[in-house]
Amino acid sequence: MAERLAGVIIMALALILTIIPANAQNQATVIWYLPHPDDETLGMADSIHQSVLDGNRNYFIFFSKGENSLVRHHLRGPDGQVYRLTKEEFGAARVRETLAALEVLGIEDHQVLFLDFPDGAIPLNAAEETMRLFATLYPGSIHRTVSKFDPHEDHQTLAQALASVSAEGGYSIHPQYYQVYSHRDPQHTEHAEKIRVRHLEVKAQALAQFSYFDPSQGRFAIAAISTPDLLTGARVGEYEYRDRTEQDRQITQQIKMGISLSNLDVGLLIPLGRHLTIAGLYDFRSSAGLGELNLQLADDLPFVQFFLGLGYHLAYKKPYINTGATLGSCFVKIRHVPQAETRFGLGVKAAFH
Repeated sequence: MAERLAGVIIMALALILTIIPANAQNQATVIWYLPHPDDETLGMADSIHQSVLDGNRNYFIFFSKGENSLVRHHLRGPDGQVYRLTKEEFGAARVRETLAALEVLGIEDHQVLFLDFPDGAIPLNAAEETMRLFATLYPGSIHRTVSKFDPHEDHQTLAQALASVSAEGGYSIHPQYYQVYSHRDPQHTEHAEKIRVRHLEVKAQALAQFSYFDPSQGRFAIAAISTPDLLTGARVGEYEYRDRTEQDRQITQQIKMGISLSNLDVGLLIPLGRHLTIAGLYDFRSSAGLGELNLQLADDLPFVQFFLGLGYHLAYKKPYINTGATLGSCFVKIRHVPQAETRFGLGVKAAFH
């Protein structure tokens, strides 16, 4: 992992150093960190175009090519024909869409760098090291990424990484966080900074690139097929939403407690860091309490998180193992108490502050 990370950093450094114009030293620099292709246009298109018009130097760092979506197996064209792509073909098609959209917004290919971390499992330390590199290269620059309120784990990883780096001493950067999923989940927009879209026609032209279907050119309208609601919402939306600065400073300090309810139990969830959660539960069948410690496992499936845990069942006075997966606010789990019971559960969870 260390060697891979070092190679990524060296590659990024070499690329960026080769594209800095000699006469551009007095321009403002904006670094855009994106988890997947299309995030930039869905959540930040107008801000990107305005940054170009302002004469800023803009560099885009995509941490993955978004290859793991199952949509690649059933891309249906306007004529009804279904296309099935390999991961590599699908990632390349997503890159083409995004580069086409960025071109409309005024960004050239040499300003864009695509890394190749797994979609759904972007490493936090790799994101932090990459951001430290650009913070060192461009002191005083503006660093923009996605929001901690976006439900995708890769979005939350980049938001946490930028918040952590900006909180470290020795870096003079200005972090900003844009909400990509605001049109699907508007509850967090009430407390966000609303930025009115100033270039509706340009934004519409950029978004149209994600509906272009021409297999002969490697274009498959991927965003229009995989996330039509986000594309439609961005097309008609009059605002972009950016987390407020005071919220951004607290991103690494917030603890999101939660509750869970399933056919097995009800309980309180308390996160212990990024991947550990402790839970106090009440078992309906035995009318007894349980205590659990669950670890979120690394995976490369977007939106899906697998977990493995250990617990203690007060009714049986025995330890047990717990495993399952979460998908958004829903989860499935299996609880096995040795020589006592094995039960399957379905439930929902919700976080609160």
